[in-house]
Amino acid sequence: MSATATATTTEAPIAYDINIPYVSVSDDTNRTTRYPQYLPTWDKVWFDPLPPFEYDDPALRVKDKAKPNLLGAGAKVTPIQPIIGSVIEGVQLNQLSDAAKDELALLVSERKVVVFPDQDLIDEGPARQEEFMRHFGKPNYQPVSGTVRGHPGFHIIHRDGNKEEISRFLEARTTTTLWHQDVSYEIQPPGYVMLGLLEGPDVGGDTVFAATDAAYKYGSQ
Repeated sequence: MSATATATTTEAPIAYDINIPYVSVSDDTNRTTRYPQYLPTWDKVWFDPLPPFEYDDPALRVKDKAKPNLLGAGAKVTPIQPIIGSVIEGVQLNQLSDAAKDELALLVSERKVVVFPDQDLIDEGPARQEEFMRHFGKPNYQPVSGTVRGHPGFHIIHRDGNKEEISRFLEARTTTTLWHQDVSYEIQPPGYVMLGLLEGPDVGGDTVFAATDAAYKYGSQ
């Protein structure tokens, strides 16, 4: 008795990170984007495992909790929610002293998410942003997406390259909302992360943040 095998065609699996394109950036995108210096590249870069290291949290260097170097007379602080999130207006990150950056680290530690609208630092380019972030610790490298050429510490979210995959994704779902926790698998995950919005829709495309420590603290009450 013999069995006959039947060949079947299997569709490519649908990725659940719909922010990552799997094709090169098109020439049209290079021409039309306002920020070509931030377009993702997929150069082959190898990183050896990061050995354990001592971390000096800049927030612990702050002596005055009022943060006078960061929140001067022209600064306006607006809470987003009681436990998480603040919007800071009247402050340009590219003008902060080292003492002000330490106070920013403390503010981020207190509020989890801090939003600075209309920042000149975005227009100064990747090298300037990397220099700014090195004040807060070692760069973190995520070998799972496109990055800025010459600056592998950047994690570029760029959706022009996988529109067909997004369409297939939405055939099986009613929303694009996805939750994740950044690089929680690492022994020493990043302490501070900068997220810059270069171009986005006028409505929608929002990023939502959650405080899991608050959920743990208040969820059982």
